[in-house]
Amino acid sequence: MNLRLVSVAIALVASAMLLGAGVYESVVVAPNFQGAPASLEHARGFYHATNPGMFFRVISPAVQLFLLVALLWNWRRPGTRWRLAGALALAILADVITFRFHYPRNAILFGTPLTNSPADLDRVGAEWATGNYVRIAVVLIMVVLVMASLIRIARDTAPGEHRLS
Repeated sequence: MNLRLVSVAIALVASAMLLGAGVYESVVVAPNFQGAPASLEHARGFYHATNPGMFFRVISPAVQLFLLVALLWNWRRPGTRWRLAGALALAILADVITFRFHYPRNAILFGTPLTNSPADLDRVGAEWATGNYVRIAVVLIMVVLVMASLIRIARDTAPGEHRLS
């Protein structure tokens, strides 16, 4: 078994899951933040058992762990090493964006009493959505770097006559 290839493949699948969840939030969840306070009352009621954060709290550290493992298994290959190191740095940056930008807005949208003006709540929701596009872009670049690493490893480890060009 080629552990270099498998480690990057697992990192790619986890990274793609993170990307898909982020896109889903922008397409399905974020538009529902507008029309406060009624929209936020409905969202708070809908998220009474769990919320998207529960998924992200598992998948985001998993992505970072799998990228670290892939980086360690591929450390001796400079082209692959730097792509995977860049992907890991972007995964960490996505979490920094989440903690520094999204969490404070989540607290306003989902944790505090809805006493702010509807315009203020809608503004916070719009800021959250715009910030999510930035986070999606970061994660998309991360996925591309991991995919390029996977292709490079597959090409380098393919049997001689079946080698990809």
